[in-house]
Parts: sequence; C-alpha cells; structure tokens
Amino acid sequence: MKVLLLTVLLLCTVFLVQSQDFQNETYVSRFDPVSSTSQTSITTYFSPDTSLKVETDLIVNAKESVDIGIPGMDSWIYCTDSYEGVYGCTVEKQRTETFPIFQALLNAVNRGVKVRIISNNYYTPGANGSCTDGQIDPLSFLALAGAEVKYFTTVTYLHSKYCNVDGGTSSISSINYSQTSFMKNREAGVIVTGNNDLTDFTNTVFEYDWNHGIPWPTITYTPAEMEIITDKTTIDVVIPAPTSFPGSYVTTVTTVDEAMDTTVFTSPDFAWDQVKADIEASSSMLVYIYQITGPSWCDLLGNYTGDLTILVSDVIFDEADYQSAVLCYNHLYSNGVTIRKTAKNMYTYSHQKYWVLDNNIVYLSTGNWGETDFPDGSSDFPPSDSSDWRKTNRDFNIKMVDAKLTAVYTKLFKADYALGFDYHPY
Repeated sequence: MKVLLLTVLLLCTVFLVQSQDFQNETYVSRFDPVSSTSQTSITTYFSPDTSLKVETDLIVNAKESVDIGIPGMDSWIYCTDSYEGVYGCTVEKQRTETFPIFQALLNAVNRGVKVRIISNNYYTPGANGSCTDGQIDPLSFLALAGAEVKYFTTVTYLHSKYCNVDGGTSSISSINYSQTSFMKNREAGVIVTGNNDLTDFTNTVFEYDWNHGIPWPTITYTPAEMEIITDKTTIDVVIPAPTSFPGSYVTTVTTVDEAMDTTVFTSPDFAWDQVKADIEASSSMLVYIYQITGPSWCDLLGNYTGDLTILVSDVIFDEADYQSAVLCYNHLYSNGVTIRKTAKNMYTYSHQKYWVLDNNIVYLSTGNWGETDFPDGSSDFPPSDSSDWRKTNRDFNIKMVDAKLTAVYTKLFKADYALGFDYHPY
C-alpha cells in the first residue's frame, strides 16, 4: 500500500509540470542497446575541475565535423537573458561571448568544419518566434555564421548532453552548456573513442533526431550586423581556471584504453529494462545522482535487497522535481533506507548521474532517475495531443565494466559522500 500511495502522489506531482513540446508524431522505440568487448579508450572528466577544458578541446581539435545534441546553450554574458521584455543582446555584444565552447564552435565553422547542433526551442511563440528584433543569442548567431542548427521534435524534450567529433569520438555527460554546469556544479562525463561500434550507435541516434528536427528560427539583421556575424577572423578561445571549492575533492582526467565490456543505449528506447535488469541482478550499488523522482525508481530502490548507498544533490532547481524527490526520499527513509545529501554551500548543484554495481560496473547517464528519462511500460510515445501522452526525454547512457574506471568513480563517490550529510524528513 505504501508503494501504491507513493506512485499516485508522484504522478500527481509530475503531471503538474508544463513543458514546451514540439513532438509532432508518435515515436516508436527503435534503438536497441549496443555492446562491445573490443579495445576502447574512455576518458573520464568532471565539473568543476576538468570538464570545460576537456569539452572545449574536443571542438578546438576537430578537423571535419562536430555534431552536438544539447538541451540549450546559455550565454556567459547574459545574451540568453530577458530584461524588460527584451530577449537577447546586440550582435556586437554576442560576438564577444566568453563561453569557450561558443568561441571554439565559431572558429570551427570559420575554418570549414561542418558543425551541426540540435537543441530545444525555448522561444516564446509570437511575432518572431525567436529573439527580440535587433537582438541575438548564441545559437542564432552560430546558425547565421554557418553552423547548421535545428530544434528537437522526436519526443518531448532533448535532455542528452552529447558531442561527436570527426565521426569517431563521442562525449556523453551530465553537463549542460551553462556556466553553472561547467564552473559551479559537480558533473560527470566520458569521452569514448577507438570503438566504432559504440560511436556509430550514438551517431545513428543523432542522425535520426537531426532528420526529424526543424531548422532554427532566426530573424533578419542589417548588412552591418551580418558583416559582424560572418566575420571569419579567428577569436581567442579563453578557458578560465576551474572554480576552487575549499575542502572539496579535486578530480583529474583519467584515460583507460583497453579491451572492456561496454554498452551504449539511449532513452527512452528500452533504457528502463536495461538498467532495471542489471540493478536487480546486483548485490551492491553506489548511487550518485542529482535527483530521484520517479515512482518506478523509488520502488526499485525500496525493494533492493543488496548493499545500497545513495548520495543525492542537496539542492534541486525545479520546485516540482523537488517535491517529487522529497516524496521519494521520505518513502525510502520510512523503509529504513539511508539517503545522504551532498555538502551544503559547496556546489550549486550536484548534477552528475552515475551508479556503480558490484564494485565493477559503472553506469553513466545524461538522465536523472525519473519517469521522463527512463519510462517504463509501452515503447510507443505519442505527441501531446494524444490521451496516451507521456512527458519523455531523449538521453544517452553508457555502461562500463572495467576495474580502473570503477576505481575512479568509486573514489569520487566516497570523497563526496564523506563531505555530505544524512537526509531526514522535515
């Protein structure tokens, strides 16, 4: 009865969430997980210590192509903010953007690299359906400078944080393209290279979403403004030093290059089944995740019979997500499960999403433990005008079976866990 009540309460909370949604046809799950036991190079990186340099360098070193799937791109100089009804900033100001990845992408476009970006469309519908007249933002600037930019329509929301460079190198991470994610959060990512089975899978999913995307909406600018936008002068890519948090565990970049058992898969396509089966078969689990909001996840943890250790973010951005998480945490607490939160007054959010099974399997995801990122039930996802609609995200996930990689994630988990505090219902 407790489990049933929790499910009802969580679902009531979830359905209060509003989303801007451009899905226009039913999505039928089509991408089965792909596994490999071949030689693979995996590089681990984390915010706030190393992620900005690692991800920027990927683009700086691109020779032929860059494909990116991201929820959005925030300006570091407030060109994605609204002030007194005006959204965006002047073309001249946007040209001086200090977000290093924007700088690297603009240079890549101007040296002839094919850049494609797919993202969500957050614009308020209106006369423009874009920026305010005479204003611009990072994605619109890149689109007019020569990048190909589309907005996502496959399912409700693009939640993956993904980049592929030159066809054979892919990054998968929890890191949004925002200053907070790179400089102020705890985040986790990997770069996968040297294994075409894995990178071909992520490329195939990207191509599917790209082919279903819609060209990015832009407005008309003056000839003088277009001259600034299309200026091919190389700009300096300036990567600021990582933010220092006194007392924190500082990570380093680690590369493991060896034969290993690795699986990549995408949400919503059969992702819940993949993860649930491995969790139920395990005897121990370390969970380090931003939030747990889904009733299926909460029930899975509540019924887990192995050795379970959970660390979640002290702060959650969205109020509806926070309320759903509190319901789950209270339910687990009442059933004897210890929930630990990350240290107060350190990272803005502990936004990483990974878990370790049996001390030798690491899962890393772009998605949180909720119904939108790992939906169970039907593998068909109709658009919002259907009575069967479910809010659903596109995410990427990777499973790595390797002792060296497990050691990296376990060491970080233990260090951050030691700095945290036990959760108690208020």
